[in-house]
Amino acid sequence: MKFKPVTKKYIFDSNELIRDFPSYLETPVATWIQSVLVNSDIWSPSDYHAIDEVFLNDLDLHFREKVSFPRDHRHFLEFVLSDADRTINVIAVCLQNYARPREAEEMEYILATGGSAYAVMYKVKKPETYDRGIADIVERVPEVVRDSSKKILDKYILVQEAWHSCYSRNPDYAKTVGKCTDALEGLFKDRYFQKDSSPSLGRFIKSFKTTPTKLAFHGDTLVDPKSVLTDLAINFIPIRGHHTSGTGRAPTKEEAVFVLYYTIFVIQLHS
Repeated sequence: MKFKPVTKKYIFDSNELIRDFPSYLETPVATWIQSVLVNSDIWSPSDYHAIDEVFLNDLDLHFREKVSFPRDHRHFLEFVLSDADRTINVIAVCLQNYARPREAEEMEYILATGGSAYAVMYKVKKPETYDRGIADIVERVPEVVRDSSKKILDKYILVQEAWHSCYSRNPDYAKTVGKCTDALEGLFKDRYFQKDSSPSLGRFIKSFKTTPTKLAFHGDTLVDPKSVLTDLAINFIPIRGHHTSGTGRAPTKEEAVFVLYYTIFVIQLHS
């Protein structure tokens, strides 16, 4: 449905994102959850008490609530919607396991239109070729950032996985940095070191520093030496996940976000 407000009352600040589920979101979310579970044969629309017991037992085991998830339809939805953390995680369960691409798009419309701080993100390159369970919940980022990154995310699965690790409900910043450094290693190997049988980001960066003229990217005439672009990445190596047992450490959120955006930028310059 298209809607262009004609008074200020219904013009909302797009930067004021919410993490709860106020009344205007409850019915759309409840209807969506019911529809996904009905289409997955978990929820029987003809039997008031017929929600699949295996599904409910799995929820009880994974969520570890003080009380079990209710077994009848109405109380089940009331329980899901009574706590914002519970709500977004039940939505995540549906997206990760049962929702079809069209249903994932419907949830993203609900969240985006409702001003939610959460967004739906596909976990695969071509979601239309899959049946179910190919999406998840991530943190919503500014639209201009998301749109500028979309082409790279669609093309490079490692960067997409890094993005998801950075903005998921349970972020893994070391994994974000690790996936990004793997993506940079692959980019540099394919572009500059095709004969190298064991790609190493650190070795590639040192080679660029020694011979910066080998670098070629959009706008490289503005950078002298060209290796200024790649020198920054040497600091990523100690904070990638598998180095934390030695002299490395886990990255902070700010560092992981920087590495992610830097990686997207470098790939864009080479596209």
